Amino acid sequence: MQVRWEYLTPADFKALAQKEKLCILPIGSLERHGEHLPFGTDALIVHTVAVRAAQQEPCVVFPPYWFGQVHEAACFAGTVNFNQKLLLEMLETLVDQIAGNGFEKILILNGHGGNTHFLQYFAMSQCDRELDYTIYTGFYQGERFNAVPWETQLQGNLGGHADEIETSLMMAIAPEAVKMEYQKFREPVDPLYDTSSLGVYTGYWWYALYPEHVNGCPSLASREKGEKALEAAAADVAEMIRKLKADTLTPSLQKEFYKRMRNK
Repeated sequence: MQVRWEYLTPADFKALAQKEKLCILPIGSLERHGEHLPFGTDALIVHTVAVRAAQQEPCVVFPPYWFGQVHEAACFAGTVNFNQKLLLEMLETLVDQIAGNGFEKILILNGHGGNTHFLQYFAMSQCDRELDYTIYTGFYQGERFNAVPWETQLQGNLGGHADEIETSLMMAIAPEAVKMEYQKFREPVDPLYDTSSLGVYTGYWWYALYPEHVNGCPSLASREKGEKALEAAAADVAEMIRKLKADTLTPSLQKEFYKRMRNK
């Protein structure tokens, strides 16, 4: 079943949008993932998961959206990092455009950890304007995905970026883009500095931990592990889609909130 926005014909697009009323916007980033993975890793992974999930629980999947919060990677070549105002304005314009094509619900599905707080703030900020659609944000790694056994985790190093997990996923999605011969760092790539002892937040916390933007043990990755992880992630997201399709509470609360805004 074709679910990708860019591959759908007008008739098929309208039929799927009118029937399901839900669109997934997969968002990642363009940033360094060590020496061995491509810059688009996060968006490529989350888009693949979204497509596989939508083939299980139908809805429309928007093309990969590359422009996330990557201030912590701005010092590296290959990073595309917009200022805060533009980042929010672009995403707001995009969700309006998606909704204008007949969707009542939009799931912004995140594939980049650095987007988490940005997307939560974006969702909260939408309370300030009256919308005729509902926005949800979520991460592609759910219960099934987190239950997948990884050798790195068994060794006590969780990784999380350009590691065994992301490298395995990219081996399954685009093996030609993975260059393991370029991985030159001693494994496991452990945290270098830790600013948490200061008791405050600093924008350099991630850079302090992993100044080369790679951690864990990339060499433990395999295509087979990646396929299993993709299958688990797609099942998690398919379940998320089912729940959102059935959700009547959030849209009703949204209408109640707007009413109170008008009458305060």
